[in-house]
Amino acid sequence: MKFGKVIKLFLMDGTPNGRWMCELSNWTGIAYKIPRNMVKESENREELSAPGVYFLFGRDDEKDKPLVYIGEAENIIKRLKQHLDKKDNWNEVIAFISKDSNLNKAHIKYLEHQFYKIAKEVDRYTVDNSNDPTKSTVSEAEVAELEEFIYNAKILVNALGHKTFENYSEKQVIGEKDNDQTFYVSAGDGKASMIATADGYVLQKGSCIHKNPAESLSNGIKNKVEESRNNGEIKDGILQNDKLFSSSSAAAAFATGYSISGPKQWKMSNGTTLKSFELNK
Repeated sequence: MKFGKVIKLFLMDGTPNGRWMCELSNWTGIAYKIPRNMVKESENREELSAPGVYFLFGRDDEKDKPLVYIGEAENIIKRLKQHLDKKDNWNEVIAFISKDSNLNKAHIKYLEHQFYKIAKEVDRYTVDNSNDPTKSTVSEAEVAELEEFIYNAKILVNALGHKTFENYSEKQVIGEKDNDQTFYVSAGDGKASMIATADGYVLQKGSCIHKNPAESLSNGIKNKVEESRNNGEIKDGILQNDKLFSSSSAAAAFATGYSISGPKQWKMSNGTTLKSFELNK
């Protein structure tokens, strides 16, 4: 059973365009969301002189993709001021510290390594780190505490507008039911599978993809398929990673190679259409 979460937001400058302080109820971690142009104004915040981890967010213009740099520091605000001078491809930072000051150098190195690993695996953002962060050695008990820190921090990063650490395939479970909510359509030499998420419709890794598109298939979808074949996302007619679409029909067209009604043609293993599921769930 899943429980609700209470998040406390404080607009430090009285405006949503300024600095935010964010807390999760019953957790010692605290997040600060700071625009780049307000980092210097935060020098007098004593709590930001503490150890922690931080994420610099920007845009990878070459790949047309959001960008993140993942770092750690024994003095957060001091490190952020250094980034003002040395890095120009970020526009805001989310930094995490501990309210009870129990994070040490080994802890923040562990957190940096784990967040880097998750971001690379999820692959929603270009990770701007030039080197792989080293993983520090911590005790079994400390690992348990730090993994809980990561779990809670991921919730706040998402709530603050960045899905950097959220897998495309994370499903929205309806009520208390955790039954299979995967939909299928015939495509290529087999079937394609899709799930509906909070972000849109995810064509799943391992889906079969058509070989020869119909002439009626839109140029936009044709170009997407061709690009995916060229960059290795499609190999031997199989999708190699999850792929997000804004509509179920676009996901179906990408897989089948022809224009198709996603709500009517995506079906669960019991025959329920996507349309019926969404209207009657």
